[in-house]
Amino acid sequence: MNELARIRKLKLVWDIKVGDLVRLKIYPTGAENEYFYTTGLVMSELKSDHEMQEQFWPTVDVYIFSSGTTRQCGPAGLEIISNS
Repeated sequence: MNELARIRKLKLVWDIKVGDLVRLKIYPTGAENEYFYTTGLVMSELKSDHEMQEQFWPTVDVYIFSSGTTRQCGPAGLEIISNS
């Protein structure tokens, strides 16, 4: 099997569920230079753009404990701390 065929068979699996405790990476919106981490709770099932047939940009809604708000987050900014 050549390298290209092997890469095409790879598939990203994002096993995240409602109730999972996660660590979020929050990016700066003002004059801050670095991002920071906070914790939250997954509040929704995996979502994607309804016009696409595959989940190119999957997200979940996460309740952020420190601010009391909910935000849509993708896999790049989340780390699962504890499964539900």
